[in-house]
Amino acid sequence: MSGQAVVSGPFSDDDDFDDGHFEWLVREIEAGRLLPPPESAIEGPAVSVSLGDACDVDPELLAAVCGPGGLGGQAALAAFGEGRAADALRPDPILAALTAQAVSGPACLTDDELIGVLQATRRLANLVSWQQTLVIAEFARRRQAQFEAAKAAGRPVGCRDGEFPGEELAMELVASGPYTSGRIDTAIELTSRLPCTLAGMQDGVIDLGRACIIAARTHSMSEADAAYADRVLAVAAPGLRLDQLGRKAEALEKKLAPEAVAERKKLARELDQRVETRREESGNAYLAGRELDVSDVFASEAYIDVLAVKLRSSGLFAGPIGRLRALVFTDLTQGRNPLDRISADPAPAPEAASPGDDNPRTGRDHQADEPSGSTWCDPASPSGPVPLPALINLLVPAGTLLGWGGAP
Repeated sequence: MSGQAVVSGPFSDDDDFDDGHFEWLVREIEAGRLLPPPESAIEGPAVSVSLGDACDVDPELLAAVCGPGGLGGQAALAAFGEGRAADALRPDPILAALTAQAVSGPACLTDDELIGVLQATRRLANLVSWQQTLVIAEFARRRQAQFEAAKAAGRPVGCRDGEFPGEELAMELVASGPYTSGRIDTAIELTSRLPCTLAGMQDGVIDLGRACIIAARTHSMSEADAAYADRVLAVAAPGLRLDQLGRKAEALEKKLAPEAVAERKKLARELDQRVETRREESGNAYLAGRELDVSDVFASEAYIDVLAVKLRSSGLFAGPIGRLRALVFTDLTQGRNPLDRISADPAPAPEAASPGDDNPRTGRDHQADEPSGSTWCDPASPSGPVPLPALINLLVPAGTLLGWGGAP
């Protein structure tokens, strides 16, 4: 005897169980004093409770999940069509089960159903990002509490518990320290001040990238302004690209917290201004100035553009303007005058250079074959800068021109 009773007998629609008896039965089963009835004692199709509470699920979807075909039937696949039940289903176990069955044989899906499954996977991924955000926020709060306790106990700097949560999380996630530190800041902002954005992640309509943009732009705002921005941006985020959402969030931050924006801009220019070199994915490299003054960047860009146009107008250099701008850029940063490349006596049109040739005019190595008096300048004796006019672009909103608004 195991000391456990077994609930037996068929369960039909005629069973006279009131709510109190049913609650008692559940408590007894959970306590281990009763065993649930075997599946053979239950008449009719069984429904797995692991799919969650389905009281608000479309009847068509329930038929697809629990009907004779069960998961994986044609009815379940058809539920992903445009305007069908699964097309707007929140990320939950039912959607996860349907999606898992659909992706097991995507070749049998129509284009419409394929897009529906793709959208479903995005909603499920957004739910996972929401779950990660909650866990990371809890991790950060625990480390902050440990840090405060160690600080109050007089532990020296660098030896306090919880002092480096970003580095600790980076080792666990096999990620960089700046990435995990950013995830921690975003998680704290989302869980403490951005309930609408956080709810959008839970509903599957806001992904991690959009949530990070909103969190970064609301960090400098007051509590009231952050709550307002959260409501506005959470509604707009699902229908905007990342760059569009970024511009909208930036404009909102400048309107609600202009002093903080100006201070952050000034601080970054003073502390983080640098020239950065990185390796490109292709194997090449890039050189860039970071956190520069906006007016300086526009003036430099205009100067490079004018020089590149002069090189192209000389007829000696073919190719896209972007390549000529890069040529001007490298000449200027290496002490050469790009205009020295133009010969005083115009030469005939050059032959097209083959890929990999060093000299874009002749297709030969200019160090070996270029005659004396060549227009290729000597890096040791650069010419002075050529005065050229700057190009100034003014962008005026149409509403301002037509008198519909007061935007500058």
